[in-house]
Amino acid sequence: MLRRRPAVTGAALGGAFVLAYLILWFEATPSQISRIDFTNTYVGATLFREGLGASMYNLALQAGLYARVVGTANGRYLPFDAAPLAAVMAAPVTLLGLDTAYRVWSLLQFGLIAAAVVVAVRASSGEVPVERDRRVAVGLIALACMGTCSTLLEGQLDGVAALGLAVFYALLKRRRMGAAGAVLAVSSLLAKPHLALGLAAFALAWRDRRLILGMLAGGAATLALSLLAVGAGGIAGFLGDLGSQVAPWPLASMVSLIGIAGSFLGQTSAAHVAGAVGSLAAMAVAATLGAAVRSRPQRLEAALAGATVLSLLASPHAYVDDVALLVPAAAWSLTALATRADDVRPLRNAVLAVWAAISVAAYLLVTGEVPLLSGLTPWTLIAAAGLAIAVCQRQGAGTPEVGPDPEPGLRPAAPEHAGGSLAISP
Repeated sequence: MLRRRPAVTGAALGGAFVLAYLILWFEATPSQISRIDFTNTYVGATLFREGLGASMYNLALQAGLYARVVGTANGRYLPFDAAPLAAVMAAPVTLLGLDTAYRVWSLLQFGLIAAAVVVAVRASSGEVPVERDRRVAVGLIALACMGTCSTLLEGQLDGVAALGLAVFYALLKRRRMGAAGAVLAVSSLLAKPHLALGLAAFALAWRDRRLILGMLAGGAATLALSLLAVGAGGIAGFLGDLGSQVAPWPLASMVSLIGIAGSFLGQTSAAHVAGAVGSLAAMAVAATLGAAVRSRPQRLEAALAGATVLSLLASPHAYVDDVALLVPAAAWSLTALATRADDVRPLRNAVLAVWAAISVAAYLLVTGEVPLLSGLTPWTLIAAAGLAIAVCQRQGAGTPEVGPDPEPGLRPAAPEHAGGSLAISP
C-alpha cells in the first residue's frame, strides 16, 4: 500500500509536470498556434458550421479555408482527417477566433482527460477506501505523461477517447455490460476510431451478448448521427481520406508498431505491410486478454490496461498525443495497487517505471534531442503490454475462482476483487 511520504512525493512530482504543461500551453503565441494540429479541426468544424459538411474532406476546399483563417506563411497545411462528428463537436468554438478557439478547445480536452482520471480512480477503488492523498498522487502521476502534454499543446481530440475508456472500465466494473459496449463504440467513433482496434477485439473476445449488442447499438447510433450531420457524402469523404492520413508523415514518428517498421524499413510498402501484420498480432493478443477476463473478473484492471496499450500499438497511425489514451489505464492500475494491504511494491515500482519510460521516450520523440533514441516509444509500449500480460498470467494460476455461468462477464466478482485486481495473486 502507498505510504504517506511516497504519496506526497508522487503528488508533488506529478503536479509539477502538469503545471509545466499548463505554463507551456499558456505561453503559446499566435504564430505557434497557427502551426499546431488544432488548425485542421478548426477548418473542418468551420466547413461543417457553414453547411459544407458533405464536402468538408475535399482537400481543395479545406486548403482555401485554411489560407483564409490560418494563412499560408507558416508553410504547413494540415488536412482535417478526424471522424465527421469531431467537426460537429468542435463547431461551437469556431464562432471564436483561432487563438481563442484553441484555448477553449485544448483546455476542454485537458479537462476530459482529468475527468477520465477521476472516473478511473473512483471505479478502481470500489468498496476499499483509498485515502485522499493517495488518490491525488495517483491522479497527478497518471496525468503527468507526454500524452497529456501533447494533447493540451496541440489541441488534439484524445480527451474524448480517454474519458470514454474510463467510463467503459467503470461500467464493466459494475457489470453494466450493455452500457459499457455502447460507450466504447460511441467514444471510439466520435473522433479517432483507429485507436480502438485492440479494444474492440478485447470486447468481442469477452463473448458477452450484452456487451456486443451494446457495441452494435452504439455504433449504429453514431452512424445515424453522422448521416444526419454530414450525409453519405461526408462519411464517404472520411472513408476515402483514411489512406491519406498516414502517407504524408514519417512512419518512424508514430508510436504504434508501424513506427518500428518505419524506423527499419523507411517509407516503403514493406513497412506498411509489416505494420499491418503487427497490428493484427496486437489485436489477436488483445483478444486473448478479453477471453482471459471471462473466467476471472479480478483480471479486469490488468487485462484492460494491456488491451489499451495493444490497441495503441495496433493503430495504423498514432502519435504522441494518442498516448493520452493510456492515462485512465495508469490511474486504475495504480489505484488498484493502492487498495491492497499486502506488499505490492515490486509490481507498483514496475508500473511506475514503465509509465515513466513511456513519457521519456515520447519526449525524446517529440524533441528529437537524441535521434538514436527517438524511436523508443513503441518499445516502451510493448514493455507495458508485456507487464500487463504477465500479471494476468499470474492471476490465472491455480483453480479458477468463478465457475461458468450462462452470461460470461456478468458473474459476481471474487471476494478479493474489490479494488485490488491488478495485484499479483499468490
